[in-house]
Amino acid sequence: MLKKIVTVTIAGILLMGAVIFYFVTFFAYIPSAKFSGFPVPKNAKLVKEKERVDIYDWSKASEENGIPSGYKLVIKSKGWKERSQEGASTYYEKGNKIIDLISQTNELTLIKDKD
Repeated sequence: MLKKIVTVTIAGILLMGAVIFYFVTFFAYIPSAKFSGFPVPKNAKLVKEKERVDIYDWSKASEENGIPSGYKLVIKSKGWKERSQEGASTYYEKGNKIIDLISQTNELTLIKDKD
């Protein structure tokens, strides 16, 4: 009986952890209309905007480590495929759309390909 209670408790804790991870990860990003639905962190602050470029102040961006794995997971789950990487720049593709994501220390830059 005790073994069954422990098993159910552990399963419940794991399930709850998975649910929390899902909500924290997937609801922390919003699709950008300007960038063809490419997910953008909700808590990133837009600091500069041009026709094809947006620059965000985002504390989780890093030049050395790139973007957090949760962000990569969200990008992939939204149908974007990593095309190539050059230094701090990673190119993502979905259909005929290409987004260049540049991760630098506390700064995230999105550049869309010419339409």
